[in-house]
Amino acid sequence: MRIISCLVSLIISLAANSQTDSIFRAFEKEGFPCYHTDSAHIMPTGKAKFADLLKHIAEAKEYIHVEYFKFWNDSIGRVVLDALAEKAAQGVEVRVLYDGIGNYGKETGCDKGFVQRQRARGIRMYGFDEPRFPWLNAIVHRDHRKIVIIDGKICYTGGFNIADYYINGRKKLGGWRDMHIRMHGEEISGGYERLFEDLWNKTTKENLHKPVKVYAEETQADGAPTYVVSREPWTKNKAMRRAFKMAIDGAQERIVIVNPYPMHCRMVRKALYRALERGVKVQYMVSYICDHGFTTDMIGVEMHRLQKRGAEIFLYHGAFHHDKVMLIDNVLASVGTANMDCRSMKFDWEVTSFMKSEKLTKELQQVFDDDLARSTQLTDENYTLLYTGWQRAFGTFMRLFNGVL
Repeated sequence: MRIISCLVSLIISLAANSQTDSIFRAFEKEGFPCYHTDSAHIMPTGKAKFADLLKHIAEAKEYIHVEYFKFWNDSIGRVVLDALAEKAAQGVEVRVLYDGIGNYGKETGCDKGFVQRQRARGIRMYGFDEPRFPWLNAIVHRDHRKIVIIDGKICYTGGFNIADYYINGRKKLGGWRDMHIRMHGEEISGGYERLFEDLWNKTTKENLHKPVKVYAEETQADGAPTYVVSREPWTKNKAMRRAFKMAIDGAQERIVIVNPYPMHCRMVRKALYRALERGVKVQYMVSYICDHGFTTDMIGVEMHRLQKRGAEIFLYHGAFHHDKVMLIDNVLASVGTANMDCRSMKFDWEVTSFMKSEKLTKELQQVFDDDLARSTQLTDENYTLLYTGWQRAFGTFMRLFNGVL
């Protein structure tokens, strides 16, 4: 019996790997670059993420490149900047990009004087596409990435920005639940480096001229093959939504998604419907509370539509869940900065890594399973209790506009 059980497990594993390979072949055909990742480590809390980041900043020898949607002038922001200034004083090249809108306003404390003081300390800090009269540039394309590359050997990405509330939470929302990942390897770090350099050049007009290789999937013999999908306005408009569509369409057994803003564009929504129709188990976790007003109402309607088609929907309580994770057939894991909304899929600069790694998938699955203890499964019965008639009506109305995008 034990031999038969092992054979069955092997067959299932081979089938899952074969299906993942078909997804990767679709990625390759689409032109997404594939890199070798030596190892990957998850950081499921703000304290873990910032402690880890500060440790590796302290160990930097050559350069540190930082790119965040939000980089606030608060206690954790100053701690990170002090660490970066210390490395700059040691001769390490330090460059920081932040989004102009993500750091706009008095609450952020990231004004011109603050930025000038960082430059005086050796940190080359610039805001991407700063708001300017008549402020029309602030409406459309924003840099929503959260990445750090250190010495071309390790890189970070995920949902965390630089602000205190990623550790302490916010009064109206309670705690803040998020996820970041650190990846090791010169190839994967080089891929992220190229993304940083492109936006650095757009912002400062400086070409860093760091050589970056692009590797085909078949060269990834020893580590985890990782496709890095970058959405860039004008040049790669459809990249992110097509990547998620391909991954969902390739799933045969199970899809697990955690995302804060599941207001799907038409392409991704239809892919999820197709998966459910062919019998794929879809589990979706989203916060019951949201940090953006009426989006809670839209999310409630969207999730109920999925639930009625057979998806298992889990509403996370007690904190705002900001993770951006997807797992396919226990083999493929995606972690990145993109939300499951039209903003991320059609407007902003984003990046998501799709890694073929049973180890990483298993670890992320365990985090998901642990979070189920703080979640309520959505049903037809409790939908009307959790969302008022006004919320359901308003969410349905607003969802019409979301579908047009």
